Amino acid sequence: MNTGQPIKLLIVSDNHIVRSGLRRILESRSRIVVIGDTSIREASMPGASLRNRPELVLVDLDANGADALALVSKLKKDFKNTVVLVMGDLGDERRTRKALELGAAGVVLKLQPPSVLIAAIESLFSPHPQQVELRKVEPHERGTSGIHGRGHAAPDAEKIANLTERERDIVALIMRGLKNKDIAEQLHISDITVRHHLTNIFGKLGVSNRQKLLLLAHQHGLAKLRSNPQVS
Repeated sequence: MNTGQPIKLLIVSDNHIVRSGLRRILESRSRIVVIGDTSIREASMPGASLRNRPELVLVDLDANGADALALVSKLKKDFKNTVVLVMGDLGDERRTRKALELGAAGVVLKLQPPSVLIAAIESLFSPHPQQVELRKVEPHERGTSGIHGRGHAAPDAEKIANLTERERDIVALIMRGLKNKDIAEQLHISDITVRHHLTNIFGKLGVSNRQKLLLLAHQHGLAKLRSNPQVS
């Protein structure tokens, strides 16, 4: 598994606008190299989809009649070392579940912000990759896991409950894409104080970096815990 080199990625979707948008988002990351984008049909042609040997294939399950699941199956059968990550809609649980059964490494919902997709990709190519399956956390599910079938709800809920109001402010601003300097300005505190809070947050939640914090935060709906961070 690639744990430090650029990640060669192929985008597969029948929607040209989706392909173009994903390319712009992913090409902004220095570690991700988009080597192409194509339709489900073109990717399914013999030899076409892996011509440039991508390490990751991002498949849009909204295939407009084309069989995206068949493509996932073909990719995992013919190219076992290629990672397949699929994108689905909130009401598409049956197909996303099937994609996982066919060998997809994870599922990211389209309603999630770009930061979650990027975090998911980088997580899959970390030294200890994990299957990534994200969905919207409904209000009645706050404090429960957004990962299907993992059974980590109670421990994670306890960890989240230990966050102070200021730490929740920090998490909320990170979810909005702010960097340490921006957070410091927003909250009228120093960069050093922000880093101190981040160290405490990482320790309490059991994560080691911002990417893993983003994943955990979205899985548990943390983005909305503090919609109006307090400045003091």
